[in-house]
Amino acid sequence: MLTSRRGFLSAFATCLAPATALGHVEAGAEAAAQAGVGQVGGFAVHELRFTHTARAMQQARVYVPHELTPDQTWPVAILLHGYAQALADERALAAWRAEYNVLDAYRSLVQGEVIETPALGRERAREINQDLQTAPFHGMVLINPVTPIPYFQRDLGQTLERYTDWIHQELLPAVAQVAPISTAPEALGLAGVSMGGLVGLELMWRFPERFGAFCGVQIAIKRSQVQRYAWLLQRAFGHLKAGQGRPIRVVTAKRDTYRWSNQAFYDALRHNHVDATFELREGAHTSRWMRQAGSLESLVWLDRTLHAREVSTSTATGGFEEPALAAEPGGG
Repeated sequence: MLTSRRGFLSAFATCLAPATALGHVEAGAEAAAQAGVGQVGGFAVHELRFTHTARAMQQARVYVPHELTPDQTWPVAILLHGYAQALADERALAAWRAEYNVLDAYRSLVQGEVIETPALGRERAREINQDLQTAPFHGMVLINPVTPIPYFQRDLGQTLERYTDWIHQELLPAVAQVAPISTAPEALGLAGVSMGGLVGLELMWRFPERFGAFCGVQIAIKRSQVQRYAWLLQRAFGHLKAGQGRPIRVVTAKRDTYRWSNQAFYDALRHNHVDATFELREGAHTSRWMRQAGSLESLVWLDRTLHAREVSTSTATGGFEEPALAAEPGGG
């Protein structure tokens, strides 16, 4: 399953060009992507740019681990950042690496050496390490796009539909030219923190046939919204083929601004018979907490979930009535 870094980079050298023409261009948009490549901490880093008027669809940063071999296709994790990070493009693109430490978390999982932190705790670190001894971390490609801001949108459904079309019709094909990824929906996971968790939640209930799993980290939702979101997910997943439900992970902290709404959301999911799991860690609603626990919890769950799923074609679903969004950006 593993090859040398030199072997991996050699296998994909022909894929790296100054300009990459995409096979599919969305109507009304000349969406050619440009890929630049660099190296950092065991990853090839690709900068993808698209000619779109919508800010959230203009750029993405892709991290391809050197361990991933070209003899198979690998899952993809789309990483959605919080509100504070969304206010500047470079901060948004660097959020999961620079502020949430996702690459260091990934390396510790590959090496099977997760260390104790105040947020993670000794028992949880030991539990993850024991699990990695039984079944090593498999790996995935990480994509950090600019997360659209859902607040104050005139038509959030249309915005997210365009964003989802961009992901599948332009972003993923561009990534597939520089990394051996699977573009099947079941191999595509979402991980979102705070506002990004809210966006991921919205994407999952609106387009369940297009994403395989969702890890919501300190999701920026109100307590009054959780029942409706749980119902929307149950209804959306019910339109998928038998056996193709979408697992949900909810991760929060004891002093998180949204702790109680996240716990209530998990309870509502279970009440509605949605496949959901829950993690509660020490800490607050901060980037430091993400560095100590949030990124690692997201990666380990997505790795186990996406690699366990059988890649297959899903059916399309119809639209549903949308719930009210939180009016304030809040802490994320």
